[in-house]
Order: sequence, then C-alpha cells, then structure tokens
Amino acid sequence: MFVLLVGALLLALLPSSVDGIVYVRIRNERGPTAARAGIQCLELLSHTYFHMRETTQIENIIDYYVIVIDSFEGLQRALDRISATAAFNPRGKFVVLYNNPNDRDSNARLANRALGHLFVGHHSVNVLFAFAIDATSYHVYTGDPYHGATDCGQMKALKVATVVNGSFASRALSTAMINIPKVPPELESCTFLLCTRVAPPFIDLDCSRGLELQIMDLLRESMKFKVNVSCSTMDRGELEPDGSWSDLLGLMRADECDIIAGGFSPDFDVHDAFGSTTLYLQDYYTWFVPAAGPDARWKLLVYIFEPTTWEAFAGVLFVSALVWRLVAHYLPELAAHRELSMCFLNTWSVFLCISANNRPECNALRLLFMGLTLYALNVTTIYTSILITMLTNPPLAYQMDTIEEILASGVPIGGRLDSEDWFINDFADDRLVSEQYNATSEFQPSLDNLQAVVEGKRSLLMSRLYVRNTKYNGLVHGLSRDVLVTQIEMIMEKGFPLLPKFNRILSNLIDMGIMQKLWSDFLYNVTILDRIRAHRALSEADIIAASPEVVLTLDHLQSAFALYGIGMCLCVVVFLLEVLSKTRWIGKGRVVLEKRWDELLVRLQLKERTAREMTIRPRKMRGLYQVVVDATTLPSSSACTCRLGYNRKGAEEFRSWPFRNLSAPARIKVQQQRRRYVVMIKWEKSKLDIHVMNYCLAVSTGRRQRTLCQALGNSIHRPPCDTIAVNDYLHRLAPWEERKLDGKVETTIACTGTRTRQLIRGMKPNVTYYVDVFAIHSQHNNLSFLLGSTQVQLNRTRPTQLLEGKIVVGKLSTLGGISLFNFKVPKRSTNNFFKLHLTPCGGTVSLEVLKKKRRIMEPVRDVYYPRTITVRNVRPGERYLIRVIEADDTSRLNRIQVAVSSREDFLDLPRMPHNTSITELVPLRKCHSSTIAWFGSPDKDVTYCVYVFKLPKTQYYISNVKMPTYCELESRDVCNHPQFHNKHCFNGNEFNPLSLDIPNLLPEHYYTVFVTAISARGRSLPYKSVRIKTAPYCLDSNQIPSGGGLGATGKGSIKTIGFRKAAGQKRRNTAIGTKNALAERGTSKRSRKQRGQTTSRNV
Repeated sequence: MFVLLVGALLLALLPSSVDGIVYVRIRNERGPTAARAGIQCLELLSHTYFHMRETTQIENIIDYYVIVIDSFEGLQRALDRISATAAFNPRGKFVVLYNNPNDRDSNARLANRALGHLFVGHHSVNVLFAFAIDATSYHVYTGDPYHGATDCGQMKALKVATVVNGSFASRALSTAMINIPKVPPELESCTFLLCTRVAPPFIDLDCSRGLELQIMDLLRESMKFKVNVSCSTMDRGELEPDGSWSDLLGLMRADECDIIAGGFSPDFDVHDAFGSTTLYLQDYYTWFVPAAGPDARWKLLVYIFEPTTWEAFAGVLFVSALVWRLVAHYLPELAAHRELSMCFLNTWSVFLCISANNRPECNALRLLFMGLTLYALNVTTIYTSILITMLTNPPLAYQMDTIEEILASGVPIGGRLDSEDWFINDFADDRLVSEQYNATSEFQPSLDNLQAVVEGKRSLLMSRLYVRNTKYNGLVHGLSRDVLVTQIEMIMEKGFPLLPKFNRILSNLIDMGIMQKLWSDFLYNVTILDRIRAHRALSEADIIAASPEVVLTLDHLQSAFALYGIGMCLCVVVFLLEVLSKTRWIGKGRVVLEKRWDELLVRLQLKERTAREMTIRPRKMRGLYQVVVDATTLPSSSACTCRLGYNRKGAEEFRSWPFRNLSAPARIKVQQQRRRYVVMIKWEKSKLDIHVMNYCLAVSTGRRQRTLCQALGNSIHRPPCDTIAVNDYLHRLAPWEERKLDGKVETTIACTGTRTRQLIRGMKPNVTYYVDVFAIHSQHNNLSFLLGSTQVQLNRTRPTQLLEGKIVVGKLSTLGGISLFNFKVPKRSTNNFFKLHLTPCGGTVSLEVLKKKRRIMEPVRDVYYPRTITVRNVRPGERYLIRVIEADDTSRLNRIQVAVSSREDFLDLPRMPHNTSITELVPLRKCHSSTIAWFGSPDKDVTYCVYVFKLPKTQYYISNVKMPTYCELESRDVCNHPQFHNKHCFNGNEFNPLSLDIPNLLPEHYYTVFVTAISARGRSLPYKSVRIKTAPYCLDSNQIPSGGGLGATGKGSIKTIGFRKAAGQKRRNTAIGTKNALAERGTSKRSRKQRGQTTSRNV
C-alpha cells in the first residue's frame, strides 16, 4: 500500500510530458556486487600477504589457508577438520573472511575471538581476519601477541587495513601493516615456561645447571626473552589409547609448558604430533653392573705368575733333579746323591733358598749346585717383590662385561620406558632383553637405584654421561660396548613461533663449534675440577681413613695355610700307599694284572681290526709275545698264511700319533678385529717331531674338515690326494702373512710353513667359519693329521637408524663393504610403501631390504648413480633392515648417502623426475661448446647447478682418473679440484626438458658434467652424470678460439661469458663480452671473408 501511494504522488508531481517511471530499490547484501567485493578482497589479501611468487621458508607442503565463514562456529568446524590432517602446518598463513549480513557491528569483538582461538587452540599467529562491515567494505585485523610491553603472549586484535571494492584505502600503509613480523627479533617482555626432566648432565638435580640449560641461555641471550624453569622427575610421555599424552607432553598439550627438555631422543610418534629443534648433542647408553672389587688374597700366591711360568718352574725342577741324579751316578758321590727322591728334595731346597743337608764332594756337582743357587736366588727375589706389590695392590676380580653374562646371572634388568622400543625387534638377543625389561620406578636413573646397582641387586640401562656426573662413577661398571647412541633435542608445539629461529641459532652454534666447546668444558669440569674440589674438602682424618696402611691379616695367609694343609694330606696318602706297596700280595697282584692287561689288549685289537695288516703296541718292548690268529670265520678248505714283522721305529709309529694327540689337543687362539673384519689365528705346535712339522690352515663355511685330503677336495684347487704327493704340492703353495677368503669356494687353504699364526681377511658378519689346523710331516710324504679345530663368528654390527627427511651418511670402508640401516615406518602412515633415495659416493653398490631376516623384495643390484627405490607392501609401525653392499671391490667407494620417506615426496628435498639421466645433444656438438639436456623437477621453485670437470687428454680411457663424486658436489672445495672447469646455477622453470649450452671448451676434449637440483630450502639431489666430448674441428669461425675464453681468464670470465640456455634464448656475442684480442682478430677476418664473398657474388 505504501508503494502505491508513493507511486501516485510521483505521478502527480511529474509533468505531463514524462513517458516512464524508474523504481529504485535498496542494495542487496547478498547480491553479485557483495560477492564480487568479497572475491576481490580475498585476491587482494592473498597477493599482499601470501607472496605466492617469492620463496617461502615454511616447512610443510601446505603453506596457505583461506577460510570463508559466516559464523564463529563455522570457523571452529573448519579448523577442526584441517588440524586433523597430517600435513597441517600451524605456522602457515591464514586468511579468514567473515561476511554475515545480520552481523555488521561485532568486528573488533569477533576478530579478538577468532584470532585468540587460532592462537590458543592451534598455535597459529600468521592470521588475517577480514570482517565485512557492509556489502563492499571489509576491516582487516591481525594478531599481535608478542609486541606488548606488559601482556606478551596474549593475543590482541590489531586493525591493519580497510578494503573497499577490492582496493586498500591506503595501499602503502596497509601493505606495511599486514606484513609486519608477528615475532619481533627481541622479546624482552616475554616469558616462556621450560619444563625439564632431571637427566644429568643435561639437566642437573637442582635444575640450576646443565648442558641443555646452557644452550637455552645462549638462545635466551640471542632473542632477549625470559624463561621460567620447572624441575620434574616425570618422563617425556607416551600416546595414550584415548589420544591424549602423558607426563611432560601432556603438560605441554595442556598449555602448562611451552618447551620441554631433559635428554630427549627423537621419536616418530612424537614428531607426528609435536615440533622439535635441530639435534645438537649425543648421548650414549649402556648397561651398568657393579664394578669388580679386589680379588681374594689367598689366590695371589698363584696369580703372581702365569700358568706357563709355573709349568716352566716345575720343568726346571724336574730336569735339575734328573741331572743331579745322572751326574752323581757317574761320579764317586755319596749314596744320598744317587737316590732320586733325595735329589728332588735337595733341588727343591735350593729353589726355596734353604740350605741342603747333602753337600756334593765332586767339582762338577758343586758347579751344578752353584748354578741352581744363583737361579733360585733370582727367582725368589722376583717372586718376593711381585708378592709384596700384589699384596698391597691386589688385582681386580673378573668383571662382567656382556649382556649375555648379565642375563645368565639372573639379575633384574631395566631402564626408561622410551628405551624399551629399541629391543622390540626380530633379533634373538634383543628379544631376550625385551622379555626381562622392567620400566618401573626401581629401574629409573636415580642415586638410590645406582646404590642398588653397586649392591648387585639390579642392572640399569643408563646414560654414560649421567653416571659420570654422579658420585657412583667408578663404583659401577658400564659395558665396553654401547647399546644406544641417541641424539638430543628439545620438544615444543608445532606452531611455536620461536622454533624456526631456535633451529637457525642452533645450526649456527654447531657450525661455529660452540656445541663442541660446551661438551669439552663439561668433560673438564666433571672429571677434573669436581674431583679437585672433593679432595680439597677432605680433612686429614678422612685422607688417612681413605688410604689405610696394609696390615698382614689372616686373609693374606689363607693360601699359606691352604698349601700347608694340602701338603699334610698328601703326606698321609703317600704314607699309606707306600705301606701297602711293600706287602707281598700287592706285588704278586700287580704282576698278574699287567699280564692279563696285555692279553686283553691284543684280543681287542684282533677283533677290531679287519685289514690284512695290523700293528700291536704293548706296554713293554722287550719280552715274550704270543700271537693268536682268529680264523673261525674262514671256511675249512681255505688256508691261512701269516707273516710276522718287527719294526721298532717304523712309519706306523707316526701314523698312530694323531690318536695319542687327542689326549692333549693343540689349543687355538682367535683374536678378532671386528671393525676391519680381520681375524688372527694362533695355535700350539705339534707334540710329535716339533722340529720337522709344517702347518696348513683350512677355513670352511659349511662343515668341519676331518682330514687334509677332504679340505683339499673342497678348496678351489681340488687335487686328487691319491695321485699327487701332498708334501710336494703344499710346498708349491707359498706361505703368506695374510690371506683373504675366497667367497666362491667352501674351503680356503692357507699353509704357513713352520709358523703357528695366520692373518685371515674378508670374513663376513654373522657367518660361522670352521677353522681346522693340520700338521704335515716334512720328512714323511702324505703323513698329516688334525692338530686342532675351532669356530669363529664375527658379531653383527648394529644398524644406523634412518629418520624421515634426514640424509644419513653410511661408511662402507670401515665395515668390510657392508652398511646397515634401520627404518621404522610411522604408525600413522597411510601408505603401504616407503621410498629410499640412495646416492653412492663413487663406485657400485647393491641394496637389500629385509624384515625378520627375510627379503621382502628382490635385491637392487649395480646402483652406481643416485636412484630412488620404492619398497612396497610394508606395514606402519614395523621396522625394516636396509643392507647396502659394495658390489665393486676395485672402486674407491667408501661412503653412501641414504634418505627415506614414507610419503610420495621427500621432506625438504626436491622432487626428481622418473628419468634422471643427462643427455648430450650430439648434433649440436661444436669444437668449443656442447649442449646437454635433462628433465626438470616437478617442483616450481628449483635451482639447477651445472658442474663441468675436464678430463686430461692423456687419460680419456683410464678408469682411475680421480674425479669428484656425487657426495662432493656440495663441498666448498669442489671449485679447487684440479679438474674443475666451471660452474653455473640458474632457475629453470620455464621449459621442460631443460637444456644448456656449455661454452669455452677445448676442441677434441672430454668433460664430465654433473647437474644438481636444489630445493627452496637449500637441500639438493644430483642427477646421473654424463661425459661429453667436443668436436675435433671448428667448422664455425664465430666460436671462441682455444687460446682465449675461460682457459685464459680464469673464474672472472664465467661472469662475463656465462652459460647459454638453448631453450629459446638469444646467444650473445662472445667477442664483445670477453673483449679478447683473438676474438677481435677473428671478427676482422670474418668481415674480410664476408666482403670477399660479396664481391664474388656481385661478379
């Protein structure tokens, strides 16, 4: 009705000549004008704030977020969905546009609420909030949490711009306000909460000092912020079944802590949910057991000398008594000197420096007596001096030093909860540890638990640095072999604003050597200064109590009383035996027993022997023998002939010696050098004809070798023993000081001559080798026997852990051509594969992937260039073993680089094309230049660097020319390489494939070209290298002659001449660029030549 009245009034007021009426309606808040204004506002803010054409330094793939809402609840729902993804980046840039026609007045209040929700709930500070105040205008707000003088850490909404119809009201001011840094260089008014776990020496017991606190002080001094340190004994924390975190991680998730520290090592599950700093220190873990104390003093009388020395003393005593008896037998001495028992007693008395009652009368025996006296005087003096030393400083008892001994002793073992994951794998030794591992409070690092270790109640897996920083250092013993070597990091939320600056400062500290300086100061202060202060604090009474005088006690005399008791018992036993042996019936029984024993021995030999020839060896050589031949098994019609021969020293005496040798086999000693895969084998000499025996060593992988003929048959030579003379054949095998095992045969033979040692190289880890030593008689052909046997197995090496997004360098030269890596697929990984990028630093390698000692894919062989390998059919949360084996023994390969990723791309590394080879365009080859082409990276912001190295003309076809490897391209000294020619870097995102014209080359020369792709974060990957050749003749006179250009001017000409891109770019005149005299002469010659051609054409 109101509209009709207004229309009638307008008709009445209009003149009669008007033909039409125009109706004007109110502006629609949801119309196309409002939508266009909102889109223009988003485009303007994106162009101004995102900087999409510039390089960014944000870590994750997703860097920018645009959210359009009409209510605060919509913002909450959108952020909940985004933050649940694995690629969510809290440090990304957010643009939130709010447009609600029903709400045009709550701009400041809603901006504060939205910015606070992003800051508190998701730790994001890089946020722009655009509030629509009408259909075409927006107020733009951003957060300012760290610029306040008194309210640092509290989000404050700051209006930075006004956008009307897609344009700033004041463009210069708005752009500057939008891009103001959210985190200032210095945060003097900000205080952050640092929650620490007591873990000396990183965090001491009172939380007043420690290595990590010193590092935090360096960070605090650099950025001028304050830190409140809270001390706790809680652990790092684990992920609970309900999705929450325990201990310190739970406190940080509840915003009660900003940073946590305390000797924490990297963990995949933690890195998926939290952020971490750069790794800056290392920690070493091993099992600790009680330190061995002094050995029992009653054993010292025997421990003074080695068993072989005591055996030598006994031998000298026995020989001296026999010589005494022999000399007295042929000289007119008293009857006492002709009794063997008296000679032994006299010799023993002289050895003990006691006067002998029976003195000799002849000069020969007197000289023997004088020699024995001087010998005994020296031995007694040495024994007494060593005895005094050992009584005052007794040796230590046996020290337990392996985990196998700890498990066998039954002592409970355990440690921290986060260390148990290292033993949950497929290795049998680690499974035994995992089954007995305890993570209760009684097995955590503390002084009370260390006291329990000293008492032998338990064994703890602890840090060597922690024990070294306590008073129990020296009272407990850490195993010689480290169990774990972990890196140390600090943990914080992913969106923590200071994390990028922390990592940059820590990287600079590591590069400048300050971290090493902190480590050296710690070792000096703990090991020297603390002990000096402890000694200065002792009083005189404490010093006397700490080093009491050695007093002779019953403990020292236990061995003396024991020897006296043993002597008395032996005296009684021998007395009874002598009394019994003098009786008549004992003598008769002994004669009858000896006779029956000989008869029984002959009958047993007759039954066991089936050969036609037989040797009988009775106890006595002289006497009457009865030969009985058992012919009951023969038919009655057949005849039986026997021939009896007597040979006292025949060959059979030698051939039967191996059976006698079994009663005391030769001992074999094995010394392992595991890092070099070298084994030294030593053995005792043969007891038969020691002066004419030679030795051969057989090393087998399948079984033991019982005879020398069996070993020769399984070796590479395979000679028939029945057709050759073994001594002559072995004599042709020259003895070597070192012998490398041949992997193609089962048995390797190494003859040493008369030496009793041999160095063996080339042994593989986790392979059992059977070592058999054979003795060969040099004067009797084909006479050999087994002297001794043993087996050798090199312990396995612990694999290096691979971290996602980290390039790990593995060494092959120190591990015998093998390098092992360990990778655990993250539990939250949604893929059933992971990728390995393998870069051999020269040479050729092969790769195998195993799970539970079984291959999960075919081996990848002959990898000699950077290559990406995809391992499929893997399961999240499981560990896999990657084995890299050197395939070429003649190459100089000693290192490899390995990167791993459970995603499609490698974190921080450029994406490489499927074909990474470089191709020389032969039709474009010229005498001073050549053109190469390659496929570019799928990433947009990638820099390519081309390295050119010249090959000496006399060494084109020699393989040992020393050229740089793929791993040396990022070195600063690569430009100082003697074969270095030039280098050029450029951004090539316009064309694919890419091509490059390499100028300033010499005619008829070979060059090696490397190309590397560098990501925006500075990480690089190389392409497969290529060798190019220049043309021998210069058909185009416009090219630079060989005397000028780069060869004459050096590095300065690189900037002047440069590289030429062949992808549609115009080639510059090199003569003008270099201003070379030869080039000018070439130009003048070309001008005269062109004028001559023109004249001829005119004619």
